[in-house]
Amino acid sequence: MIAFGFGMGGLQERLEAVTKSVAETFDEVTYLEIGVGEGKTLTAIAKILRDTGKRWRAIGVELPNGYSFSRERTEEISRLRGLDLGFVTPNGNIQRPPWGAVTVYFKDSQTFLTELWQEPLHFALIDGCHGRPCVRLDFLGIEAWMEHRGIAMFHDFSVEQIGQHQPHCPGGIDVRGAVNDLGLISGKRKGWRLTEVMTADRIQDGWDMAVFQKD
Repeated sequence: MIAFGFGMGGLQERLEAVTKSVAETFDEVTYLEIGVGEGKTLTAIAKILRDTGKRWRAIGVELPNGYSFSRERTEEISRLRGLDLGFVTPNGNIQRPPWGAVTVYFKDSQTFLTELWQEPLHFALIDGCHGRPCVRLDFLGIEAWMEHRGIAMFHDFSVEQIGQHQPHCPGGIDVRGAVNDLGLISGKRKGWRLTEVMTADRIQDGWDMAVFQKD
C-alpha cells in the first residue's frame, strides 16, 4: 500500500480507491492539492493516477516558506516514485503545468485559483490553512473550475481538531465550520453531495477526510 502524508493514517485504502474512481470517470485528470508538506500525498495520488494509464497531471499549491513544506523531501519522494517534478513561481501569467508530471506552484492558494488558474479541475484536496475563512475561500476557488462529477476533499475534518492552534488563522482549525458554512453537509449547496467521511486511524496519527462530488 502506497504511503500518504501527514495525518493520513488509516485513510490510505480509501484515498487510493477514490483516486482510481476519478480516473475511471474522466478521460484525463487534473488533480490539485492545496498544502504540499513533504509531498507524500501529492506524489502518492500522482503515482496512482499514472498507474491507471490515464492522461494526468498533479498540481500542488504551496508557499515557499509554508508550514511543514520541504522542497528537499518533495524532490526525494518524487524521485523515489519515478515522477517528474517541477517548481514554478508565477509572475502575473501562469506557466501551464505539463501532463504526466507533478508541478508545485509557489503562490497563496486564493490568488492562484482566482487570478492565475484558468482550466478545468477533476479532483482536489484542500489541506492548506485549516482556518474557517481560508477553507471556505479555497473551496470557492476550486468550485469555479471543478468539472461535473469531479471530487473535492477536505482533510482535518475531525471534531476534536476544532480550535487547535495553527500558524495562520487566529481562530485555529475549523474545517467542519467552513464546510457547514458552505452548505455542503446540509445539502443546501446546489450541485454538490457528500459521498463519504473517511474515518482515520488516530493511533496512526490520522485525521478524518470529508469527500464531496459535484453533480
